[in-house]
This record gives sequence, structure tokens and C-alpha cells, in this order.
Amino acid sequence: MNIDFRGEPAPQRSNGLPVRYAPARRAIPRLRWALVALIVTSPILYLGWVVLRGGWVVESTGRLTYETTRIGSVVGGVVSEVLVSENDTVTPGQTLFRLENPAINARVEHLLDELDRLSAEQLAARRRSEAELAVLDEQITALEDLIDEQHEWLSQIELLSRSGAVTRAERRRANAELQRSRGDLIRAIGQRQALARSIAQGDPQLREREQALRLSLDMARADRSYLSVKAPDPGSVIELNVEPGDTVGPGSTLLTLARPSRPRLTAYLPPADGAFVQRNRPVTVHLPDGSQLTGRVSDRPTLTGRIPDPMQSIFRESDTALMVRIRLDRPVPASMAVHGLPVEVEFDRGITVMLARMDLIPAFASEAPGLH
Repeated sequence: MNIDFRGEPAPQRSNGLPVRYAPARRAIPRLRWALVALIVTSPILYLGWVVLRGGWVVESTGRLTYETTRIGSVVGGVVSEVLVSENDTVTPGQTLFRLENPAINARVEHLLDELDRLSAEQLAARRRSEAELAVLDEQITALEDLIDEQHEWLSQIELLSRSGAVTRAERRRANAELQRSRGDLIRAIGQRQALARSIAQGDPQLREREQALRLSLDMARADRSYLSVKAPDPGSVIELNVEPGDTVGPGSTLLTLARPSRPRLTAYLPPADGAFVQRNRPVTVHLPDGSQLTGRVSDRPTLTGRIPDPMQSIFRESDTALMVRIRLDRPVPASMAVHGLPVEVEFDRGITVMLARMDLIPAFASEAPGLH
């Protein structure tokens, strides 16, 4: 057995402190302490960066929007089918929803039954008119024969009256009978014409009722066609407001459609930075993919609005902002042409911004030409 009588070696020292492990392992504890220190101080560092940047840069959040159309229901009913989803692209005439309304369908069926019943009544009336017309034709033929006989008898009476064989009263009576027969013939011909019109056009009262029923049927069919909700314009679905089983009334919004149009950019600038905004002032728009666009302020803001919830920051004192319209110099890339896209709008940066916020120079003198 080998016994070492030299004793335990003295530990190495680092910065005056004894270190009992090998030099190769000393970097790991140091790295751990550095990471702990970085994690602990990161909120303070971030807050300091935000404060420093806030005094150096005039920027705001903004939102890119396109023209929108709200598509609603013309008639009430229950949503039976939703045929599109959010972000779908639709074409004019494409069916978006189907509604159910038993009352509308029942009304269409009821009106069709009423028209069938009215058609049967009209057919029966036409047959009665045809029968009456046949009787009138016989009466007219008989009256025409009677008038011919009466006219011949009146001629004989004229001859007899010259010889004194017939009195003047008998002559007047024969002439009166002839005129009465002619009147009966005129009335019979008038009735025949009315019956002929009734056969060709139908009974006037029934025809008026039929016209009213057909008008009601057209309206009911139009209501039934509205149970299929179609897209009036091309565009993209940005919001669905209903789902199958929902009950909707006339005028209820079913979805919102973004139509192809020029984008509109609205920047939500803190009121304290309103002095940095003037008409035609150049700005830089930072898109979420890292690309940039240039633009100009359309006009000085005249309205304030609430910053949309997804765009609010915990560092803002208020959610009220100036609504600044921005006119872009170039089209938005197709990959970023999205309704409601959040962007960052930079109005100015540099030492002049800091001096302007300290009221040492006017805000509108600050332009940062190197950025625009």
C-alpha cells in the first residue's frame, strides 16, 4: 500500500477567492451568472430602449384597409348553410348563404293553389259564355229573319195605305214593331260581342283577381329567391357574422366583404405628436414582412378615434389618437395587400425630433430628409 504524506494541495485562487475546481470548468458558472443578470435586467433595458426611441423617433401604428361591403339578408329566416369561410375569395353571383323560411315557401304554394282554382273558375266561366253565345247566335238569326219579314210587311202596308185599305194607326204600329225588333237585334249583337271578349280574355272580375294573385306570387317568389344570399361584387370575406342555425331578420348583416380597390392607410398618431403632421409631409411605412413603402400625409387630421384593440400598446397613456390619412407612393406588394394589416408609420427621426420635443425648434422644421 502506497501512502502519500504530502497532504492536500492548496486550492487555486481567482480574484483572491479559493477555487476548488479545474480552470476548464470556471467559464460555465460565469456564463450562468451573465445569463441571470441579462434576464433580470432585460425589462429595464427594454424600457430604456423604448423611452430613448420614443424621444428620437416620431412613429405610430397604422392600419391598411380596403373598401368593404356588408352583405345582409333581405328577408328573415334561419341560416341553414354557410358556403364560405373567412379569407375566401368570392365572385359576383356566387351563393354565400342559404336561409330557410317555411312561411315564404308556404305562401308561394298557397298562391299557386289559388291561381289553379281561379283558372278552373275562368274555364267554367268561359264554357258558360260559349253556351250563352250559341243561344245569342240563334236569337240574332231569328231577329234578322223577323226584321226581314216586318220590313216586307211594312212595304205592303205602304201600298195598302195609298188605296185607303189600311189606317194610319196600323201603319204606325207596324213601323214601331220593326224598330223594336231592330233594337233587340242591336242589343243582342252587343251582348254577343261582350261574350266573345269574355271567351277570349276571360271574366273581367276573375281576370282582376288573377292579376292581383300573380303580382303577389311574383313578390313571394322574389322573397324566396332572397333565401339564397349571393355575392353582389368580387372580393374577399373578412368577417362572418352568422353560423348555421342562427335566426336572422331582414337587414341583418351576414358577412363583410373587402372589395378590390385602392388601399387606404390610416395612422393613429398620439395627439402630443400632432405638431409633426402637415399636408404632403413624407413618411415611411414599415410593413410586417420588413419591407418599406414611402408615402405622404394626405391632409392634417381633423378627427380623433380609438386605436383598435389589437394595435394598442401598454406604453400608451391613452387609446385616443389622431387619425392621419396617408397616401402611398407605390402599390402595396401582393403578399401584403391584406385588409386590416397593421403597419408602423414613421413620421420623423433624429436629433431634430428631440429638439422639437424640448421646444427648442419648431416641430415642422424637423424633416429627416435622409429617410424619405
